[in-house]
Amino acid sequence: MMDYLQIAQTVIDQATAAGADAEAYLAVGKETSIEINQGEVAKFSFAGSKGLGVRVIRDGRMGYAYTSDFSAASVHRCTEYALALAEAADADEYRRLPDPQPVPDEALDNFDPAMLSLPAEEKVTFAKQLEQAALAADSRVVMALNTRYLDGVGDVFLVNSKGFSGSYKRSMAAGIVMAMAMEDEERAMAFGVGINTSIRQLDAQQIGREAGERAARLLGGQPVPTQEATIVYSPMAANAVIGSLAQALTAEAMQKNRSFLQGKMGQDVASDMVTLLDNGRLPGGMGSRPFDDEGVPTGATRLIDEGVLQAVIYDSYTANKDGAQSTGNATRFSHRQPPQLMPSNFYLQPGNISPEELIAGVKQGLYVVNTMNTHSINPVSGDYSVSAQGFWIEDGQLTHPVNEVTIAIPLDRLLKNVRAVANDLLFLPFMGAVGSPTFRVDGVMIGGQDK
Repeated sequence: MMDYLQIAQTVIDQATAAGADAEAYLAVGKETSIEINQGEVAKFSFAGSKGLGVRVIRDGRMGYAYTSDFSAASVHRCTEYALALAEAADADEYRRLPDPQPVPDEALDNFDPAMLSLPAEEKVTFAKQLEQAALAADSRVVMALNTRYLDGVGDVFLVNSKGFSGSYKRSMAAGIVMAMAMEDEERAMAFGVGINTSIRQLDAQQIGREAGERAARLLGGQPVPTQEATIVYSPMAANAVIGSLAQALTAEAMQKNRSFLQGKMGQDVASDMVTLLDNGRLPGGMGSRPFDDEGVPTGATRLIDEGVLQAVIYDSYTANKDGAQSTGNATRFSHRQPPQLMPSNFYLQPGNISPEELIAGVKQGLYVVNTMNTHSINPVSGDYSVSAQGFWIEDGQLTHPVNEVTIAIPLDRLLKNVRAVANDLLFLPFMGAVGSPTFRVDGVMIGGQDK
């Protein structure tokens, strides 16, 4: 078996002999992708992947090169390219590798060994069950689109010239389906998503059924009159809001004056119901790992604690600029890219009431299940206006479906107007993993029918 840590060490030896600090990142894995259409396998791919990324830094000048060929000649050549690129780069005094730190030895539950030997037939069966469950949820569900099963297992190896050497395993399984319901000429669609470290933790029937039932219930949706009202976000709809807050709570955003929270450290920026965390050591979290992609131990960072802005997330570069400590948030999308600052498991801390109890406390408002044009959310200015679908709440009960409305409120006001948070935390695989429970926001402008 190939010794990947030894391959990494040869990179370090070569680079240090040339007078540079160096970091070698290797990722080796296997991925499956299955797409189902009308009960048949439309696409099936199973592929192995491997890659080496080499980062060298000399006097603040960085070079980066990568290869998928682990032969000695290719590894040597890749390191030479990185060294040559560093010579041509501009110097930056904050660009340096982190000093090694002890990595806590604790179970993160981010790998299921059974995923290594999972039969292809079981994966196909799971994907077909997704589609079947969506179609069976309601007679008005006529189609299940984009029905997919995805998984991946792999190893990460990291060595640098500061003395760090480490590795870990990880696994992921996901099921996705979009149900389309029709009645007369009207259509409504809804997603079902499940993601975990193992297929054993996913319920295809539940994922598909929820998509089908939600799509059918959205049929007949009409706009409500324009008004200021309470909004209750479902975990799925909340994802875009929480993801935008994650972008605003990075050290890079603060240093570049690209956050609506700029200059508010230590201040009350939200209601006391709001605690936002980034936790790279969350057991079973999709963004969990023992160390980040620079070798810095991951940890939990309380960014907004009961309404008070207390911290931002750092990688080594942004930490060096602020004279701070990295929070272990350097991430790579693949071996082809150097690490960049990203959230890990970023989420709104759940409360202690059920979503049903939360909704029961709303006299009148909108329960949002889908939002569109979320790209318009601006974490720099704090502007927030999106199209929404959901159900009208009357006296604590979900009544008729609502469609063709917009909801708008500046992000700073949204944070301060959070009045209740439920206990149904759900993570979705965006920008690491972004999670939210159901939560209530008062004083949101709903744009609908003119009165």
